[in-house]
Amino acid sequence: MKKVLIVDDEPSVRFVLARTCERAGVSWGEAGSAEEARRELARAGRGAYGLVLLDVRLPGDDGMKLLSEIAAGADAPFVVMMTAEDTMRAAVEAMKRGAADYVGKPFDLDRVERIVRDLALGPPEAPEERAGAEPEARRGREAVPDLLIGRSPAMVEVYKEIGRVARTEMTVLLTGESGTGKELVARAIHANSERARGPFVTVNMAAVPRDLIESELYGHEKGSFTGAVERRPGKFELADGGTLFLDEIGEMPVELQAKLLRVLQEREVDRVGGTRPLAVDVRIVAATNADLHRAVEEGRFRRDLYYRLAVVPLRLPPLREREGDVVVLARHFAAKFGEQLRGRSVSLARDAEPLLRAHAWPGNVRELQNVLQRALLKLPGARLAARDLAGLLPGGAAQDRGLEGLVERILDGPAPEGGRHDQAVASVERPLFSAALARTGGNQLRAAELLGMNRNTLRERMRALGMKPR
Repeated sequence: MKKVLIVDDEPSVRFVLARTCERAGVSWGEAGSAEEARRELARAGRGAYGLVLLDVRLPGDDGMKLLSEIAAGADAPFVVMMTAEDTMRAAVEAMKRGAADYVGKPFDLDRVERIVRDLALGPPEAPEERAGAEPEARRGREAVPDLLIGRSPAMVEVYKEIGRVARTEMTVLLTGESGTGKELVARAIHANSERARGPFVTVNMAAVPRDLIESELYGHEKGSFTGAVERRPGKFELADGGTLFLDEIGEMPVELQAKLLRVLQEREVDRVGGTRPLAVDVRIVAATNADLHRAVEEGRFRRDLYYRLAVVPLRLPPLREREGDVVVLARHFAAKFGEQLRGRSVSLARDAEPLLRAHAWPGNVRELQNVLQRALLKLPGARLAARDLAGLLPGGAAQDRGLEGLVERILDGPAPEGGRHDQAVASVERPLFSAALARTGGNQLRAAELLGMNRNTLRERMRALGMKPR
């Protein structure tokens, strides 16, 4: 068994993590700065530490720089980054630089204990297998802006996966309900990849007429069909050296799927009416809100194409599974659209928060954005309150009818992944568990007793709902 090195400038944090290591049965060392951590790793010798719990913000050199140094070394230990700033940029950058995991503060200590057990006991991978590109090559690159907003555990998992896949050339298949931000995730993957300086090209299969899809993707030669008055490059050619985002891939006609499969395999395209293939260097990110498994079973989507696209499948959580993100997003949109529509930032009043949390948001982030834009159009002041949202949330009078209104909104809305039953149960359980924990000061045992259920059951349900223990 190897030791765990705890690197944080706050003694109280080091104390709590040390007790967590003791519960896991793992010995530990500690450091209060990056320089102390370097000295301790050098003193202990190669291979002595199997895991480093590393804070992002440290005195002197920051944790990200130290992560790059550790990941590039021989017999590199696993590194888990810790931060109070659960942003897309920090999580993605940590995973790109070779972190094994990323945890936010305040900690879920049960999760940290599981990480310590899993990583401190296992042999580290070779550093080149984890670190991807050389850290030195990445340091000179400009910072990538946060394209996605949200700090919920469900979104942090998405950020971590973006960081993992961005440093590879693997094809990614994004799945999730309409309005969950699949194109934003595709752009984030591109912006954090080695192709960031290349083009990002999108094509929506559902928006292109069926008889023009082949020309749209692969281009055509002059005179190849009626109306082809000049040579035109296709989306694959335009995306050469960059990323091609194939949105609504489930809408592609079956008869054209074989050609797409060949392009993905051979990395070359044939223009319509062309006489020779053209080599293309393109990374593919595809997306769908349809059930492609069912489409495969029903013969509407080729099985071999599905597996070619879903090398890395990534599911985006609906807004109802992103605890706390509704208010974070609402504040962001109020400020953003306030500047655009009114010339000044708009703040969100506290009384609007319960109303936003109570809504099921079947249209996800896109619906929230639409509601905020409409509310700001007629807002008299610079503060968005509950009264300003009255009548704007779908469901009309059902908004004021409690549980019955919630059920009606769910039945009237689009069918989500997992079905309406799971959506209804989650919509009730989440505020119920939050209220019970608030009454008991975050004590899960007392909250479980208040609800008349087993503590382990409560924790399992909270984990399934993406709820982060306080």
